[in-house]
Amino acid sequence: MDFYKNYNDLGKKTITTTRSEFTETIGEDGTRDIIKRVLLGGNVRDTTEFITQRRLLNSYASMLELFVNTFSGQDTQQQNDLKKYADSVIKELSTSKKDAKIFDLWLLGLTKKGFDNIARGNLSEYRKSFEFSTKNAVADFNEDFGQITGNLELNGKSVPLSWEVLSLMLLAIGSQTLTLRGSSKSMNGKMFEKLVLGSILTMIGFEFCSTPPKKIDPENKIFWLSNMDENERETDATIVYNNKAVSIDIGFIGKGNPEITLDKVTRFEAYKRIGGIKHDMSTIIIVDTVADHSDLFNKAKRVKGKVLQMKHEDWTIQFANVLNNIFDLQLELSDLDTDDLEKYFESHLKNIQISNFIN
Repeated sequence: MDFYKNYNDLGKKTITTTRSEFTETIGEDGTRDIIKRVLLGGNVRDTTEFITQRRLLNSYASMLELFVNTFSGQDTQQQNDLKKYADSVIKELSTSKKDAKIFDLWLLGLTKKGFDNIARGNLSEYRKSFEFSTKNAVADFNEDFGQITGNLELNGKSVPLSWEVLSLMLLAIGSQTLTLRGSSKSMNGKMFEKLVLGSILTMIGFEFCSTPPKKIDPENKIFWLSNMDENERETDATIVYNNKAVSIDIGFIGKGNPEITLDKVTRFEAYKRIGGIKHDMSTIIIVDTVADHSDLFNKAKRVKGKVLQMKHEDWTIQFANVLNNIFDLQLELSDLDTDDLEKYFESHLKNIQISNFIN
């Protein structure tokens, strides 16, 4: 059996995706629209969820086709031979690379992380447990639910339904879901963190630098994205002007991840040498939502940091006011009313080269 080779191209495209593929899917206008929604208090995951769901459905349909094509024409004994199935997948996996390896692991009910943490690289032992647990589950299903009947038919091919075939397919689909949802969440989050920060900072008059400059003119208002300093502390953006600097940590983090949010407070430094010049440092933490009883605001206050919540429609006005106080500026954005924001963002976003922030 050559499982990956017989997995159709639509399914293969869903195994991994890149930022450029994502933006090509929705277009630059669509990407700008998502940025605008976040700047107006929207949740980026609400907007990107439909793309993730479509990716999942494409992968599910492709997996269904693979199982029909694989088991069609086999007798019942062959179809229900769990040992033969597992051995075939493991044999293919031994020579698989990259996407094919991820796919073959799905067929064994594993993700890449599961392979490392559960199987520990020992597929021989895992195969025995996989076969044993699946056989036991099938026996329980037949006793608890009764035998399943009918046929899976697709493109003129047919496979008699059995708990064995369905169990293998559902295990594969479950692993697919974990992988694709995990990769989409990570990629979309990191990409839009850069897009949102890059866009808002450009709109208010700071110049983007692709890398931290070795020398800095204190009179220039500049920023850069995603930098790891000498202490291995990653900041999502750094803003510099007039011997002052701001480290920004942004995350589409909600009430369900308080420990991640609180960890961001520990990144504060009072002073830092940037571009050969000593800068007074401030920290701004931007998250989607803070739980009602969270201690984050008090912790941030103790280190002179500011916390902003993107769930608020006027969070960008608050952001501009914070920068006004730090840099002694008077940014246009800080003087706007909430009702003026959408028009402001629409007029400014169309002039921003957003691809600069994700390359």
